[in-house]
Amino acid sequence: MKKTILTGMVLILMLFLLSSCGVPQEDYDRVSSDLAAAQTEIQSLQGDLTAVRADLTKAEGDLAAAQDDLTKAQAQIQSLQGDKEATEEKRAEALAYAEFVDILMWPALVASEITPRFAFENAVEWLVELKNRASDLGDTKLSNYVKELDEPATFSALSDYCLDRVEQALK
Repeated sequence: MKKTILTGMVLILMLFLLSSCGVPQEDYDRVSSDLAAAQTEIQSLQGDLTAVRADLTKAEGDLAAAQDDLTKAQAQIQSLQGDKEATEEKRAEALAYAEFVDILMWPALVASEITPRFAFENAVEWLVELKNRASDLGDTKLSNYVKELDEPATFSALSDYCLDRVEQALK
């Protein structure tokens, strides 16, 4: 009988203990509320993350387009620089031929009592300068004209040739 009483007491004690082991309702309600708030915040943050990812994708697309535009602009700049260099070379060539014509005109300017841009002591110095300029230009046809300059028709042909070269260089 002692055993039965002891067993009964243990069972009663266990019932009391088991009933007191539960979570208080207000703690349960508070944790449930916190959980619901956290889940709502997670959903909000996931929405924000989706929007940020969309913005990032758009920004990456814009960056790629800008890089493409930059590449095209750099190619255009390089092309324009090449055009500029070619134009400067043509301009220098045109100027060299124009100066040659100016030097070629020296005897006519002196005879007309017009002050020439280039001054020479005599016709020999003038002819040497014409030969040097023709040589500097590397133009064989021009050099041949200078060699034949003592013929009157050559003077006209030479000036026409130089003016044609100026025109060609400026095209």
